[in-house]
Amino acid sequence: MANRRKFIKTSTYVAAASILMPAASCSTGAKKTEQKEEPPPPPPKKMGVGIQIYSVRNQLTQDFEGTMKKVSEIGYKLIEGYGLGLDGMYLGKHKAADYKKVISDLGMNLISTHCGYFDAKDTPKMIEASKASGLEYLVIPGIPGKLRETADGYKAVAANFNKIGEQCSAAGIKFGYHNHSSEFEETDGQIPMDILIGETEKNLVNFEADLFWIVKAGSNPIDLINKYPGRINLFHVKDANQEKEGETVGKGIIDFKSIFEAGKKSGLKNYFIEDEREDDPFANIKADFDYISVQDFA
Repeated sequence: MANRRKFIKTSTYVAAASILMPAASCSTGAKKTEQKEEPPPPPPKKMGVGIQIYSVRNQLTQDFEGTMKKVSEIGYKLIEGYGLGLDGMYLGKHKAADYKKVISDLGMNLISTHCGYFDAKDTPKMIEASKASGLEYLVIPGIPGKLRETADGYKAVAANFNKIGEQCSAAGIKFGYHNHSSEFEETDGQIPMDILIGETEKNLVNFEADLFWIVKAGSNPIDLINKYPGRINLFHVKDANQEKEGETVGKGIIDFKSIFEAGKKSGLKNYFIEDEREDDPFANIKADFDYISVQDFA
């Protein structure tokens, strides 16, 4: 009888162990195969949508404040102006401080402006106007025709830019140059853009790459960005159709995603929509905004 009780008791323990052991085994295995999930990579940093207000140039001359209000209502937050002169006036009639106030009061920020070509000796006047405007960037958007005729002319321009950039840098303002297509047309056996970038100091002269004009010239913006890392800090964003004429951003042939990705790796800080089509400016810049504002790369 004692042997029978001992057999039953032993059998019970074995049965219980047979139930518990697989569970323990599974639990141990789960711990061994458990892996910590890596967090997803952070999304690309979004940049504020800017606009070069030359896009609405005709409207600005008719109603400056009303036009700026419409621009702000579309959703633009960053502004690049144009037409700043040696007299400290925008478009020949708006004092720098007043110009800035209109933009600021509408909840926008004046980041940059274009100005006419000037000599280094006039830099103090431009610095004074830039400070009154609260600018981060002062950009020359073109070179007088005579200086574009020879490679030596471009080298003289580069020397002038270094002198301007040195003074602007000391004043806390970034100086830059904006290209058109002529800078990619061979002159005296050289490409002018190579002269302008190669002959200027990296810490003194920035460049604003107009993507449309680069493509229209038959060049590739990505090649330029990769060739000169850290030199392209600003973009002008406008698209081109198959005939290389103006098109709504996102509807043309320019691969903005790839260009922006290359630009960000190389030090891109800001970009500005510029739509030079005059058929329906407000509708055009709204369509541009509607496309670019939802892109992860911009």
